[in-house]
Amino acid sequence: MSAFRLRDRVQAEDVMVLAAIARACGNFAEDEIAFVPEILAQLAAEGEAKSGYRLLVAEDDQGAAGFAIYGPIPATDHRYDLYWIATDPRAQGCGAGRLLLTESARRAAAEGATHLFIETETGKDYTPAHHLYEACGFPLIATVPDYYREGSGKAIYGGPLSGG
Repeated sequence: MSAFRLRDRVQAEDVMVLAAIARACGNFAEDEIAFVPEILAQLAAEGEAKSGYRLLVAEDDQGAAGFAIYGPIPATDHRYDLYWIATDPRAQGCGAGRLLLTESARRAAAEGATHLFIETETGKDYTPAHHLYEACGFPLIATVPDYYREGSGKAIYGGPLSGG
């Protein structure tokens, strides 16, 4: 198991590196991956308060091992969304995803969030992610069949945060 460090500031190389991590996961379509550089650019230009995004990057001796992007859900009362979480295949199963998710939840609660929600796909390719969410205390709370495309539904995980 690797020892991961966390950072929460955008670095110039993140645009390419974090998009490459999302691509390497194999679950995200190119149109989805295109959002990563856009979100990072907005976060770098506007900061957390104006953009609404927060970034966490898990790093080890080989560099970025995974990332999470989370933040408040507009027009809600103290609800946060985990918009992105992705772990490089070399670091999967080593604790990077768990660290990113638990620290995102802890930081959201510290900002006053009372709930965290995670939207993802229902397919079997997402089973490891579903297990991670549930293992970290975020049960499946809803599904929407055929949401993304025929045969690919939306799964919503989440719930209350302790300390929020």
